[in-house]
Amino acid sequence: MDGFDAGQFSSEYHTADGQKLWTLLNRDDVVARMETASDLGHPALAAVEDILLQEMGAIILQDRFKQMAGRMVRQVMEARGFEHETGDVRLNSVPFYKASRYRRRDRMMLYLFKNPGDPRDICLTDTRKGEKLPDLPRGRWVFVNTLSSRLKAQIGYGIDLKAAATAVAQSGFRRHTVERIMRAG
Repeated sequence: MDGFDAGQFSSEYHTADGQKLWTLLNRDDVVARMETASDLGHPALAAVEDILLQEMGAIILQDRFKQMAGRMVRQVMEARGFEHETGDVRLNSVPFYKASRYRRRDRMMLYLFKNPGDPRDICLTDTRKGEKLPDLPRGRWVFVNTLSSRLKAQIGYGIDLKAAATAVAQSGFRRHTVERIMRAG
């Protein structure tokens, strides 16, 4: 990635340690760890704490360098198709006690509910409360999980996540019957 937009961290960035930190956070193996952590719903910095401590040493314990690392990670992640999801996620770790979480810009996320009377009867919607779901004759829909992985949606539930998201956008929900993987003998 090109140069770091240092802003308020200009004096720290223009040191040998600042340059080293920027180079380190742009290294392929470090970026892969941050992307994986983000895909799993964890702060990007959590995945590289040990690398930063090992390669940067005590300088990364300084507040200004920790803050600058956070700003650098944001620029690295945004340049690779991620967007800032939330900040101040608690890590309770060293050197960071909180960090930001990122998600892919093109990520689709739907909420999965099951019919308690028929666990193969599922419904997807775009709200966690499930207020857009159709009524059931008996009982109410039970929230199970969020779906954001196309692969997991296809293999685990037999759902094309993109088509489901389109259906949810049109009608508020997408109902689906999960096929049996194995039949009783």
